[in-house]
Amino acid sequence: MASVPSCASGGWICRIECRAGDAASCLGLAYSADTNPESKQDAPALYRSACLLGAANACTNYAASIWAAGASGGELACVRRTFEKACAVEEPFACGMVGRVMLESTTPPAYTEGRRYLEKACDRIGGFSCRVLAKHLKSGNLGSYPPELIDTLLGRACDGGDPNACGEHATASETFE
Repeated sequence: MASVPSCASGGWICRIECRAGDAASCLGLAYSADTNPESKQDAPALYRSACLLGAANACTNYAASIWAAGASGGELACVRRTFEKACAVEEPFACGMVGRVMLESTTPPAYTEGRRYLEKACDRIGGFSCRVLAKHLKSGNLGSYPPELIDTLLGRACDGGDPNACGEHATASETFE
């Protein structure tokens, strides 16, 4: 996909390009809307448009907006499938979100499946899935692990493009606050 344009100042060119089917322009509009309290409610629809036009990161953000709004039942299954499809094309945040859904939104939590998924995603792609794995390992719900693994995972997350994992943190959970 082409680079994402900044659509913050007016965005009329982005709107025209988005309506003409340019995924990057739709994603730029979505990013702009997401950071503006006056237009934040428009972001999910713009993410959806960019997703349908092929922007994997937009699919991740669209599914995350549904999940954050309290998805349940069929919506949650759709959210997970969307994250899985975006992860399949190596969108790193999507891979971590699959693990989060498994571990934070299923009853009972899918600890074994979630750990395996996150370990594979962390090994294959790195980034956010490594940070999610570190957080959930540290919680004690995923079984034993060598103590130095948490710092290693946070380092891999940072090196893989997850800025929230970078720097010194007292705990892996702190990187989510």
